[in-house]
Amino acid sequence: MQIPLPRRRPKQAIDWQPILNQMQQAEGQRLPEFQGDLKAALLAHAGLTHHPKGEATYQLAREIARLSTCCDPEIAYWFSRLAELVDDSVD
Repeated sequence: MQIPLPRRRPKQAIDWQPILNQMQQAEGQRLPEFQGDLKAALLAHAGLTHHPKGEATYQLAREIARLSTCCDPEIAYWFSRLAELVDDSVD
């Protein structure tokens, strides 16, 4: 007899535009940079500041971004994709 899995509540989509709006291209730079602490901003915006996997999610996003441009917008992109996979329940 199989026990059905409980229904997971749908996650609310996170609007990442406020983070992107804080990125500015400085003179002489080819890519925009986040003005402030990107890690703290991403974790707080996703509600993962105190989540046990929040730090690992950010570090993995940085490692993936390092494979190409390793710029702040790319880190934010990969973090946003990975944050969708993090389970809301904190054990």
